[in-house]
Amino acid sequence: MADITCEVIKDLLPLYVDEVLSLDSRAVVEEHLETCSDCTEYYHALKEPKGDYEQMRNSDDKAALKRIKGNLKKKKLVTVLITAVCIAALGFGLFYGLIVHEKYISYEESGLYVSEEAIRTDKDYYKSTGFYSPDGETLFLFMTTTAYTQMRNDKSMAGVPILTLDKEARTSIIEDDNGAVTEQVYKEIYYVPETTAKQYMHAMKWTNEGTTDEEVQKNRDKEVGALKSASVLVWSES
Repeated sequence: MADITCEVIKDLLPLYVDEVLSLDSRAVVEEHLETCSDCTEYYHALKEPKGDYEQMRNSDDKAALKRIKGNLKKKKLVTVLITAVCIAALGFGLFYGLIVHEKYISYEESGLYVSEEAIRTDKDYYKSTGFYSPDGETLFLFMTTTAYTQMRNDKSMAGVPILTLDKEARTSIIEDDNGAVTEQVYKEIYYVPETTAKQYMHAMKWTNEGTTDEEVQKNRDKEVGALKSASVLVWSES
């Protein structure tokens, strides 16, 4: 086998490493490796990178799998948190909408009537809210109810006076824009429509439009007149 050169063996070694040589060719290569340190070193160089690559690939696969598991855990946690927030929001929405949300009661449903110098209602459970005109001579009124108030079945409010109509009860203290305080007795009561009631519940204010006090007062009078036209007169002193 002395005629087999190192160059030939080195050409065969990649095939030898991949185990695709015939038995006779493998025998020739192995016989040469037993006596040639240079080809033996080349043989190990061919084998080692492959081993390093496989080790690195296995290591990368483990790291990638760990990252995937970590990402899945994070996504699962985010999903759980989002679901919890949605359930909490839904629960709050249902609680607010069904229990504590104030529902406007129309005048036809209010059951208001005047009896024994008082405004009363045949409703069992309600909340009444009122606000005055800028001059204090008109009281605007509306009623609301909630599921919570309706559940208070041990405290019926039917027939209980909402407002007494004697002069002392109808007297209020009015403070104008300049801070002047006057005593005023309201002379009429109106029941306002739902749009006004909702506006009042979100901080309704009388207009301040106008360049002079007279113009502001005139615009407020128009606003009060328009609201009276849209409301129902419940009681009048006259």
